[in-house]
Amino acid sequence: MENHFANSLVVNFGEKSKDCCSVQQKLEYKYAQAVQLRPGLWLQIIDIHHRSHHVQHIQNAENMPIILSFYLSGGSRISNNGLAQTEEKIAGRNYLYYLPNSIEIEEFSDRQRIHAVKIYIFPKLIFTFRDQLQELPTDIKNAVENPEQAFLNHIDTITPAQQHVLQQMFLKPYKGITHQFYLESKVLELLALYFDQILRNTKPLPKQLTSKELDSIYQARDILIQTMTNPPSLPKLAKQVQLNERRLKQGFRKVFDNTIFGYLHDYRMEQAQILLKTGQLNIQETAHCVGYASRSSFVVAFKKKFQVTPSQYRRVMK
Repeated sequence: MENHFANSLVVNFGEKSKDCCSVQQKLEYKYAQAVQLRPGLWLQIIDIHHRSHHVQHIQNAENMPIILSFYLSGGSRISNNGLAQTEEKIAGRNYLYYLPNSIEIEEFSDRQRIHAVKIYIFPKLIFTFRDQLQELPTDIKNAVENPEQAFLNHIDTITPAQQHVLQQMFLKPYKGITHQFYLESKVLELLALYFDQILRNTKPLPKQLTSKELDSIYQARDILIQTMTNPPSLPKLAKQVQLNERRLKQGFRKVFDNTIFGYLHDYRMEQAQILLKTGQLNIQETAHCVGYASRSSFVVAFKKKFQVTPSQYRRVMK
């Protein structure tokens, strides 16, 4: 099965196959690296520049793997006979996808750069953890136990922790077998973060928070985002959302698994990444846009978060 899959990764090899996930396409790209990390687990790192409008036709076969995609920039429009409507893949989102025996059309607009990471997981790999399968959401568990009857199409937002690992995967700090080990460790870390995300999302919200308190906590999150460059102090924020400070801090951590200003810091760093990718602003301007008056303090914060300086990040993403 996996040999057939390897032959059909035409983004990397440019050839046709009808075996697993055959794609017929012509792409202009810097690289679209495909690596088998272990039996049942593949990785594809994509850096593609579409200079013109492009459409690719995909035949998802019965033995296709589960596909987990992370889009850092660019996107596409998907039409699939197994989906009720056309869907958009956009930057900043992750997609867990499994639609065997389906026909798909993926459309790319012109003049866009796509940075994406795709992980291909064959059900047999997840089945090796069969003692823990009951912990998974029902539709994912069914895809592993009854793949011929399964349907998966999860869409979620890339978390700051996931973003951090994804950026590391585009760097090449090692060579040869050492790089192979490095990539495998990053994929396993990314899978851990993703499954933690979906398991958290399937859990009910804390019972001790009332619906009114939850509304106030989400309102606090929105205020932080809207006032990113000049956020209110904790007392002012609590007053705005009509919660006492202690309740706001406790509730925010329960809902977002982060402190109030830890969340704001992560959001600022995410926005900085987006601005640096476009290349339209210099580092000083980017720092100002995300709320840093000092270029040096922004550089220190960015490097601490992502292990690369803003200038190094811009070079990698060019």
